[in-house]
This record gives sequence, C-alpha cells and structure tokens, in this order.
Amino acid sequence: MDIRELNKTSLTPLSNMSVIEKYFAAVKEMDAHAVKGEKFDTDAIMELWHSGGKLSIHGKESIGEKNYAKHDEIAGFYQNRARGVDGMLATNLSKVNVANAKNDEHIVVSGLRYIINKNGEGLQAPFTHNFRLQDGRISFLDIHVGTPGKTELAPVGALSIDDLGSLSAMAWMVA
Repeated sequence: MDIRELNKTSLTPLSNMSVIEKYFAAVKEMDAHAVKGEKFDTDAIMELWHSGGKLSIHGKESIGEKNYAKHDEIAGFYQNRARGVDGMLATNLSKVNVANAKNDEHIVVSGLRYIINKNGEGLQAPFTHNFRLQDGRISFLDIHVGTPGKTELAPVGALSIDDLGSLSAMAWMVA
C-alpha cells in the first residue's frame, strides 16, 4: 500500500466529523436567534438529517423521554426549539467538551449547555449527543440531558487508563 493511501484510509473515521461540526454550528446560530426573539430557518439543520431519521431526547425523570421519527416530526422539534421561550432567555449557549468517533458512522459528543434568563438566573446542563450517520447524514440522534453514567464510546467522568506502563512507554517514544 502506498503511504498516501495509508494516510487517507487512516483518517476515514474523521470524515463525518464535518457533519457534526455543521450540526453544532447550526444549533449555535439557532440559539442566538432564539435569544434575540428572531425567526430561524431550520432548513440548515434538516439538510443534515437522513429522510428516515430518528431523534430521541431523555434525561432524569423530570424531563422524561421524547421520540421523533422521520423528517417532519424532527423538523417540528427544531422549529419549536428555534422559537425559544418567548424571549425569556438572555443566554443559551452550548460548549462541546469532547467528541469521539468510534467509526465513520458513530460519533459521541458531550458538553455543557449554559442557560440564563433575563433575571440573571441560570443553570448548566450537561449533555451527550450520540450520533449515528448513514450516507453522510444523521440517521439517529440520541440526546441525553444530564450526566450519563456511561456512553457507548466514552464513560463521561469515568475515563481511565488500564495500563499506565504501556501509555508511558508510548509517550516516551514520541517525546
């Protein structure tokens, strides 16, 4: 195998990360419009979705679980979310802390959402987005609001290295 071919194939798991970056850029823009009370066209987000996609949102018992199937239901969710809460928010921002690609079709992203109302009261809500992609589009998104005990790729808050000796040996080779 040619070294250029090896380099190209070794980056394959990262090729769909651009879809995830576009998703979070569109969410950031949507949140900015919602805070200002401005209309937001959700087409930018829906272009990233597979026509037969599924969306699941869950967390602690207080928020329950919501499921959306197919393009129309998912578009309805984003349209409702884009409306915000009638201008009651002063800040609605997300910060991605970690993204991990198991393979080209499975990416997990965790971070924090900061929400502050007009009275200066707010909260920080951890989240994990578990993306499945098909043909370069989101086919399934599982959003967990709150700190999960573990995710399929990265048990948030419980990351550990089983063999510190091997890690030290690898670090020494590149130092």
